[in-house]
Amino acid sequence: MEFLRENQISIINFIQGICAIIMLLTLITKNMSRSRKMVLFFLELSALCLLTAVEFSYTYRGTPGHFAYIVVRLSKILDHFFALMTIFVFNIYMKDVFLHEVGLKKSPVLLNIVDFIFLLGISCLVVAEFFGLYYKIDETNNYVRQNGRIVSYIILFVSLSLQLVCLIYHRKKIPWRNFLPLVLFIVFPMIMSVLQFFANGLALGSLSTVGMVIVLYVFELQNLNLAVERAHRLEVEMLERYKKELEETVRIRTRELRVANEKAEHLLLNILPKEVAKELTEHPNRVIAHRIPKATVLFTDIVGFTKMSSGMSADETVAMLNEMFSLFDERAEREGIEKIKTIGDAYMAVVGLSSKSVENGDEARMIRFAHGLLDDVRTFNETFPVKLQIRVGINTGALVAGVIGKTKFIYDIWGDTVNVASRMESTGAPMRIHVSESTYGYVKNDFAWQGPVQVEVKGKGLMNGYFL
Repeated sequence: MEFLRENQISIINFIQGICAIIMLLTLITKNMSRSRKMVLFFLELSALCLLTAVEFSYTYRGTPGHFAYIVVRLSKILDHFFALMTIFVFNIYMKDVFLHEVGLKKSPVLLNIVDFIFLLGISCLVVAEFFGLYYKIDETNNYVRQNGRIVSYIILFVSLSLQLVCLIYHRKKIPWRNFLPLVLFIVFPMIMSVLQFFANGLALGSLSTVGMVIVLYVFELQNLNLAVERAHRLEVEMLERYKKELEETVRIRTRELRVANEKAEHLLLNILPKEVAKELTEHPNRVIAHRIPKATVLFTDIVGFTKMSSGMSADETVAMLNEMFSLFDERAEREGIEKIKTIGDAYMAVVGLSSKSVENGDEARMIRFAHGLLDDVRTFNETFPVKLQIRVGINTGALVAGVIGKTKFIYDIWGDTVNVASRMESTGAPMRIHVSESTYGYVKNDFAWQGPVQVEVKGKGLMNGYFL
């Protein structure tokens, strides 16, 4: 205890630094929902303000002078206020856990009662400041406890107890990685507050509460890592399943050479453009690569897909992407557009890969195809409960196209043209078609446009973009 008394301010300053760093880390953390990020940020902010109030209180108490009196009195008000605020923000965090991790349709009643107790605690704090219910500041500017001080402890203990009861009641529905830090957040400060009640001069309750705020962030980060790991494991499982299915298909089709050749050719045409498939069949050991002088590349991406898919099962996510991309594939086949690949929720297509000639009007054809994709999304939204939106980016220019791999090969395209098309998509707007200045030059008289809008492209600087 003496060690804590002598080094209490140093410990507070150290923990303040940790809180400030975690606040910054919370803001830049990826793959975390906006609501969870904001709750954790304000939880750390409340903890930081609580420690600051405690530090000023212990620094200036016993110091003579009117200024010291004001600082001590104000810091004690803020000490009580941010202690209540920390519990209140933690209550919001628990509600978010129950709604998203546990899957409740509405917040538990006990947590709503805690919100009411928070308002009651603020009211008591205001009354205490006028009537000296909790404490008083003596003539030497020292903090002197009053009998009513126990009211503030009762308010905090009742709030924490209700939260603990709520956790225990729903314990079977809460994963242990969420349940453990929540229980620690409640129980440890309760124990330390009891010790603080009997050990005047030590901010055990405040320090333990802030410590649990830091621990809560660590557990939250661990949960986030586990979620990313599950997503990666799901992707690997999907690839393994696809590999096994393909191997089984090949084994069955080899029973009859003629049928196998027909099936293989059909599969090849689904993966590669017709000319490339023919070249690969005739020269299987040749490196297939072409420099295309002019082609038009399209990228699409689902707006807010990461957040949306986090609330969906794996089957629902795959079924949704499969249904929508099937509509895109059918349109591409009808309109003579070459689909290159899908990357997660992104769809990539190109027109103008023919090595025989550079066809005029490919750019306008790609614009019409893009407009049709927006129509497909609207059609999809008529039957899907979650309304999707996509961004579309288009660019025209030279590129390199070729086949990568020997067994599980893939046809792909590379170059600045592809990069700029991707940038047009990422800087576009939901349900809008965003084209580069290169594409715009070919179709500016064929459609109505808005722009130019300057876009920062890595390695190329500012470029002009246009919205259809």
